[in-house]
Amino acid sequence: MLSEEEISERNGYLIALVTELNLGFHVVDLPHRPKLLNADYSMALNMYVKNFTVYLKPTYDTEETYYSFKLKPLKNMDLEEIKEKFVYWITMFQHKKIYIVSQKDSGMFLVGFNHHNKILKTNPYPVFASYDPITYYELERAEDIIERFSKYNLILNS
Repeated sequence: MLSEEEISERNGYLIALVTELNLGFHVVDLPHRPKLLNADYSMALNMYVKNFTVYLKPTYDTEETYYSFKLKPLKNMDLEEIKEKFVYWITMFQHKKIYIVSQKDSGMFLVGFNHHNKILKTNPYPVFASYDPITYYELERAEDIIERFSKYNLILNS
């Protein structure tokens, strides 16, 4: 198991790589279970990170690996090969559809909930931020949130 320092180092390498590749991916669910979303937040890409290794999978629900590589400082990585593999992977394999709830015309995503009564955890209200949205894998769950908190003018990603 990685220490907090190692997790921070690993995530720094992942963020630097995603930034360098410049393919429009978004890194979410940091620090412990990073995942990648596509540019328009409509798909969770079939990947996971274990320790310092990134695994790209052909489908969401398989144990099979299409490509894997170690996260290191950028100067020690073959960026051309990794970018080529990423481009092929994103275009040739089907990724998991996700739903993101956001506040209309604000650019803010639903990131969690607080409660008016913090002791009894009653009377919840949504919390918004411009990064790290909650991802829903079922349309019905996302629609339930929109209906439940209708006064906040919520919408689904397209």
